[in-house]
Amino acid sequence: MSAFRSTLRPSAFGCFARTHRTTVQAVRFQTTTSATASSATSSALPLTWPEYLTLRHRRRVLAQIFSIPGAIGGLVGGGAYFGSLEADPTQPIFGVEPMFVYAGATLGCMGLGYLAGPTIGTLFFKAINGSRNKAMDVMDKRFYEHIKARRVDPSYQSVNNPTPDYYGEKIKSMSTYRRWLRDQAAYRRKALHGMKEEEAL
Repeated sequence: MSAFRSTLRPSAFGCFARTHRTTVQAVRFQTTTSATASSATSSALPLTWPEYLTLRHRRRVLAQIFSIPGAIGGLVGGGAYFGSLEADPTQPIFGVEPMFVYAGATLGCMGLGYLAGPTIGTLFFKAINGSRNKAMDVMDKRFYEHIKARRVDPSYQSVNNPTPDYYGEKIKSMSTYRRWLRDQAAYRRKALHGMKEEEAL
């Protein structure tokens, strides 16, 4: 009987030890796999979200800044061109005096310059951030997917209750992004509450 016990105990202990080692190795493998998957997901993005939002805000500011010289340039250019034309009051253009037509065309040039300003600002941003243009394109796509998945349904909006920042244009940092999420959730609750009241009526 003692010989049987002496034979059984080492065998049982060895089995337990092998099981314990296998369990530990499995846990380590799962932990390593999870960490590797997490790091692979984070490394898949060419920029971190704070870096991207900072660059996105700078690009937007440059686009707005260039609108001002664009409008001035359009006004000056249109005024110089149409001001050099001879205006004969006896020959109206579409029934309107040429002076008023030229003045309207000059204002139209100013408007075109204002609209072209953001495009020029964006090109300037790409010129000074050439190494990050491809990364910005990738992040722009991912950011749009995030916004599209989390923004409210536009069918809820009304004239007195428009959707809050539908395209996420005011997002310039992680804090403003979290605030945007709270605004979307609050608007969604408010819209659904109003729909329930209408259904009750």
